[in-house]
Amino acid sequence: MGYRSEVKIATTREGYDQMCERVDALSEGSGTSPLMGSCRKPDFFEESDGCVVFGWDYIKWYEGLLADVDNVADALNVIGECGLPYEFCRIGESWDDIEFRASCNNEELAVHVEPSVAIEIV
Repeated sequence: MGYRSEVKIATTREGYDQMCERVDALSEGSGTSPLMGSCRKPDFFEESDGCVVFGWDYIKWYEGLLADVDNVADALNVIGECGLPYEFCRIGESWDDIEFRASCNNEELAVHVEPSVAIEIV
């Protein structure tokens, strides 16, 4: 069990490729199963106009506790420091648990992520 989140990240194709390289380097020899990399696409992946949106649904996103999550967070920080735009959105199970951050000039991105909630009445 555990607390689950939905995570989506938007960046340029260059940013995504740099993130994959960084996650590959951090994951090498660690015996973990990386969330992304040159040999593994994230659970969700779409590409349009030189931009990529990717992420995971129903994932335990515990930064500081899970190495694979930390590797993605580290790679995201690296592309931000390189001046590449990104948007990060995490929606947790609680109604008020929404995290959104953007880096650099995210207006350059052809696609964006945004938090949203859908209510189904059954």
